[in-house]
Amino acid sequence: MAWYPGAERMELQPESDGQPAIVPTQLIMHSIAAPWTPQRIFEYWRDSTNLESHFGLGYDGAIAQYVGTQTRADANMYANRRPDGTGAVSVESASNLQHTDPWTPEQVEALIRLGVWMHQQHGIPLRVCRTWDDPGYGYHRLFPQWSDGGTACPGDARVRQFLEAVLPGIVARAGGGPVPTPRTPTPPPAPEPAVARYQVTIGGLVYGYGAHGPHVREVGEALVAHGHGSHYRSGPDEDWRDPDTLNYADYQRSLGYTGTDADGVPGEASLRSLLGHVPAPRVVSLAHVRAAARTDPGTEQGHRTYGDEVRIVEQALVDEGLLDPVWVDGSLGTRTIEAYAGFQRRLGYEGAQADGIPGQRSLTELGDRHGFTVTD
Repeated sequence: MAWYPGAERMELQPESDGQPAIVPTQLIMHSIAAPWTPQRIFEYWRDSTNLESHFGLGYDGAIAQYVGTQTRADANMYANRRPDGTGAVSVESASNLQHTDPWTPEQVEALIRLGVWMHQQHGIPLRVCRTWDDPGYGYHRLFPQWSDGGTACPGDARVRQFLEAVLPGIVARAGGGPVPTPRTPTPPPAPEPAVARYQVTIGGLVYGYGAHGPHVREVGEALVAHGHGSHYRSGPDEDWRDPDTLNYADYQRSLGYTGTDADGVPGEASLRSLLGHVPAPRVVSLAHVRAAARTDPGTEQGHRTYGDEVRIVEQALVDEGLLDPVWVDGSLGTRTIEAYAGFQRRLGYEGAQADGIPGQRSLTELGDRHGFTVTD
């Protein structure tokens, strides 16, 4: 696998070692619809989703690489499912939540440098991709085969920059000739209808594109139960993506909403109708969980000191892959202690520091990853 020397290496596992090899023939540029640094993008791929990109680019031009360019990353849909083994390299770039802002000058420079390296390293031809599987350079919305259900990423401002600054800059520095004017109008019409990508806060929790947490999964599972899950390919999870918005819009229309009232972003009335309640932020007391960790293992099987809060921690450990779901019972017994010790070791604790008794830093980190707040 190849690693770009101009990027900080933040290797994703198991994706980097476990995903199929590709022969890279395209570089596709995305906007992530979040003002994130490369480190935050890495954490998102690591903790929240399996739709990773090869590179992440911050507003300041800092760039990180998560997967080698000769290994598949999943952000380009069918561009990485071609039977001849070729594939696309993807770069996500920080943007506003609606991905309508232009790339900063630092981002443009970083994209040009990366594009030149891709030409030199992998022989990417110095042209716009003419079809979805044609070698060259492109932007995510250029072809519908590059996304799941259509995308408006990147926005019009960045498409213009791609055509007027980024690709010409790559060609010039790589020693190529002028970029030919496309025969067909560029960019092509954005897929319709455009999917809403803004957020709302209801009851202290965020909903809409980019929202994360167990409440997002709860909404998705309720949509499926109500018969509005047709846009999911693999079922709901804790990250709100376009299929969640499209499914929620179907539910809103089933309630009689129309126009912008049925854009797929929840309101309090429709959310209460769907769930029967409005979810509240989940809170775990460090003192309560520590007391349970010191009390429950020494009492009768299944003893619960602070069962509701312990269940939140146990489910988070299940989501980390450290605890079997059968042990989500509200009793912080020896299995949960062992699982929590595994999480502490995952954070770098050793010896007596990885004793399975929650501490402030480790419990806060677990809460940040899995949507609960820690109090003293």
